[in-house]
Amino acid sequence: MKRLTLLIFALLSTALSAQNLVRNGSLENTGDCPILDTVFSDYVHPWTFYNGDPDYYHPCGFPGSDSATNNALPFDGEGFAGIDVYGTDGTNFNREYLHTELSRPLEEGKFYRVSFYVLPRNNDLKGDSYGINNIGLLLTDTVMDSVPSNNLIVASPQVIAREPIVQENYWTSVCGIIKAKGGERYITIGNFSQDAETMAVPLENAGSPSTAYYMIDYVEVVENDIPQLPQDTIICQEGRIDLRIAGPNISVQWNDETTNANLIITKPGLYWANISNGICTYTDSILVEQVNCEECIIYAPTAFTPNGDNTNDLFEVTPVCEVDGYLEHFDLRIFDKWGRKVFESQSPEVAWDGKNAEHKGVYTYTLEYRFSSERETKTRIKRGFVTLLK
Repeated sequence: MKRLTLLIFALLSTALSAQNLVRNGSLENTGDCPILDTVFSDYVHPWTFYNGDPDYYHPCGFPGSDSATNNALPFDGEGFAGIDVYGTDGTNFNREYLHTELSRPLEEGKFYRVSFYVLPRNNDLKGDSYGINNIGLLLTDTVMDSVPSNNLIVASPQVIAREPIVQENYWTSVCGIIKAKGGERYITIGNFSQDAETMAVPLENAGSPSTAYYMIDYVEVVENDIPQLPQDTIICQEGRIDLRIAGPNISVQWNDETTNANLIITKPGLYWANISNGICTYTDSILVEQVNCEECIIYAPTAFTPNGDNTNDLFEVTPVCEVDGYLEHFDLRIFDKWGRKVFESQSPEVAWDGKNAEHKGVYTYTLEYRFSSERETKTRIKRGFVTLLK
């Protein structure tokens, strides 16, 4: 049995200056100061919106105010936006969506870190006193034509808040690592689920919550700069895989709740880790499957004596591997000294008894066989000589 030790190191250096593909990711004022325009997309270029009328908060003025944001400060820069994300208004959903185009499309197969920051508003006068989950960022390769009449865009965002965000004293990052299909160039931020599918938790000291409103800031789409687990892989019997998640400010918690940077795997299974750089935390997983890793070796005698004494009467080859399931093909051919084929077998269990031999002495043989190992089909060809003794 061949013992295989497989070493995998998942270590990425944190990029010092990853390029943000989101133009004006901090939602800064691109218009005049003071702000006199009332249309969001006119002063936060190139951001636009779907449905409603998102608010904008900036020292230059309109339409935001300190009281409307509970005196919140921006996470980055000077400006930030506010959108409705939960509740109903009659038969329609209370939904607004921020939208923009990336500076360039995502590349197929490449990993990206996608994140944005949110802060719930606790305002009983407006009913904005719920904290919810399901706030997400959707990446698409085309622009959506329109918003349904009920104001709800139904979609599956690649990055989403799984638990309700209720912290009112600081901005919370909604973050994830995605693998691009290729061509994604538009992002839309909001709640893409119905109220019934959304978890809503009253904010602290909320009087009569009915809706949820979140402020949005610092949107990033960058090439992944956080360590990630390798792709799904295999392990041999008695094999070993060494995983390592490390880097500046990187912490990890494995599914067995250990927090060491290293994890040694000796058994097949699904392994996952919560990986964090102190700001962005995401969950990654790796599936480890056990496979056969044997090299199938076949032994053949150099001579045999087909004289009926029950000792070495047969020329038989012996595979040193599991025949069933691993040995996929077997073709043995034996030739006399004139090059004529005298025997052929498609199974190692069928041996040559030499009864049709026309001469004693040396015969040649060729053996071609295939077997499965390490998820591959391997072919071997063996040639040799056997002496028939009488």
